[in-house]
Amino acid sequence: MSRIKVLLICILYFLNVSLCAQTVSGTFYNVPPQMVYLNAYTGLYMETVDSVMMSEDGRVEFDNVGHKGMYQIETESGLYFDFLCDDEPVAFVLKNENNVVSVEFIRSRLNNDWHKYKNERASYDEKQQLLKHVLRNYDSNTSFYKEAKYEFEKNQTDFKNFTDSLISHGNYASKLISVDRPPFINTDDSFTKQREDMKTAFFEMVDFTDTTLIHTNVLTTKVIDYLSILQFQGQTPSEQEFSVILGIDNVMNLASVSYPMYRFVFEYLMIGFHELGFNAYLDYLMRMPYVEQLDADDVELEEIYDLAEKYSRVKIGIKAPEITGVDINNVEFDLYDIDNDYVILLFWSYSCAHCREIMKEMKYFLKENTDFTFLSVCVNGERKDIKKLIRKNGLKGYFYHDGLSWNSPVVNAYAVTATPSIFIIDKDKKIVAKPFGFEEINDFVNSIR
Repeated sequence: MSRIKVLLICILYFLNVSLCAQTVSGTFYNVPPQMVYLNAYTGLYMETVDSVMMSEDGRVEFDNVGHKGMYQIETESGLYFDFLCDDEPVAFVLKNENNVVSVEFIRSRLNNDWHKYKNERASYDEKQQLLKHVLRNYDSNTSFYKEAKYEFEKNQTDFKNFTDSLISHGNYASKLISVDRPPFINTDDSFTKQREDMKTAFFEMVDFTDTTLIHTNVLTTKVIDYLSILQFQGQTPSEQEFSVILGIDNVMNLASVSYPMYRFVFEYLMIGFHELGFNAYLDYLMRMPYVEQLDADDVELEEIYDLAEKYSRVKIGIKAPEITGVDINNVEFDLYDIDNDYVILLFWSYSCAHCREIMKEMKYFLKENTDFTFLSVCVNGERKDIKKLIRKNGLKGYFYHDGLSWNSPVVNAYAVTATPSIFIIDKDKKIVAKPFGFEEINDFVNSIR
């Protein structure tokens, strides 16, 4: 499945969450019968909670969805869309006309409101970004600048009125819209004051005690947007780094109002900075800022300490955790005994379409880069299917699959929460890169040639 990443979230995250226990049904037009997946958001990552086979007439139905939050419907061929679940059934129609996909919700003001907002927000952001460029780079005395300023302010007013009308409906989408809506700017202020006011107002509408936000991507997107505005042109790299650390500090302080929220935000940031290889931010988070403010028992605090220790094991520059065993072809191997300049270690899932594409491309990469040895760890899938895919792609290397899925000690040792996850390990068995895909892999190769 493309775009599917699975994050194992502690059951604590689901405390105080309303169950919606409703059905989700829909009809696909001009889409051939195939598997359809129901995915639940837990921030950046998603968990596949159910799957059904589409009927011959394009119908699907999922029973008892579960908790209130944001979900995604995804087809095996890669079509997908998000929706909200509150306390009412969800019915949709997806049409694929000349490769243009549209989704309509039947009798769901909640989802109609949310999709109207998301479409308008995308258009609003695009227009305002273009106008910001004019306001920051043109003489304020020119007519062009004044016209741009007028349009910018009008767009803000129109967007506020539009979103206020949706928020007035008082449903679950209303709450998410009020959280997601960006702060408005006073264009008469200096850019410095605009930035400071935006930083101050950024989380005004976020209730960090509301754990239902954990089951959407709204809070995590808000956090990333906040950290992004702290970096601006003219800062040195060290100034940018310090600004982001101050931002992380503020976010963790806000999240410390409850243990479930603190743990969620803490792990979300740890995962993100771990995947990006931002060691300075990981190092700061490992101090567990504001953990002393938590209303948490010893067991809960120990879980925070364990998370910090877990991600400290796989930072760039750290010696890679050992992997040894017998692969699916009954070949014994030991990571530390692999005698080559580099090992490319891939954690993948058979159910992940993007992972299978990487496996397909790996054959050509290894042929051109003989100083790399391939070691793959398959997180899920049937052995026969995995072996068939390896034979089909003519891959050479070591292919480990212990059948323990996300409970595998190897998965835990490398703090893997999503597939694909890639590590490049050098001759000294140190982690030297954590690329997202072949573009970053090739960037690394170019840097060492």
